[in-house]
Amino acid sequence: MRKMGAEWKKRILSLHRKAPEKVQSLQHFRDAAVLMPLVEKDRKLFLLFEVRSSSIAQGGEICFPGGRIEKNETAGDAALRETCEELCLTEDQVHLISPMHRMGAPGGGEVTSFLGTLSDYQGTYEKDEVDHVILVPLSFFAETEPKICQAKMCVALPDDFPCELIPGGKNYPFRSVPRTFYFYQTEQGVIWGMTAELVFNLIETLKEDGILS
Repeated sequence: MRKMGAEWKKRILSLHRKAPEKVQSLQHFRDAAVLMPLVEKDRKLFLLFEVRSSSIAQGGEICFPGGRIEKNETAGDAALRETCEELCLTEDQVHLISPMHRMGAPGGGEVTSFLGTLSDYQGTYEKDEVDHVILVPLSFFAETEPKICQAKMCVALPDDFPCELIPGGKNYPFRSVPRTFYFYQTEQGVIWGMTAELVFNLIETLKEDGILS
């Protein structure tokens, strides 16, 4: 190894950079944002969900509109853009009320949720990504406790993982990460995973603020 010269040492020791907000070890993961859309119908408030198209990842699952935050875009911008794209809306039909929660995603990165409303929504959606949309009364979640289960997310080693390079080899004590899973069983399907967790946190916050009893 070439010895570090005095000039290189000086440059390194004088290095000063603005610290990033977060360093991710898995570069292909990026942060995302979702909108929890409220729709008023017959003087009642409903949460709108999408059922993912079978042609995309996690097809058939129920989720909120949203997606990755693009470069030079805020979380709110991403939630608005993705909602407009997936539900075929214009920006003036989507109103962001407030950011709600920010949590780590199971696959990496973080997801920021926003509460919002849709105006003059006519049931439209982008058919390449969305199979259909469903409306669930907000009162259902206020009155219904989800099924809650505990599980652990473990490391799954591929066949070509170089176990021989680490102490203990295949018996190395990789840590398993505990996680709480929420399930809401509705007439239109089961809402679970991060979507259910976002709903649970939303309802708890609204109750704490005295908005829901």
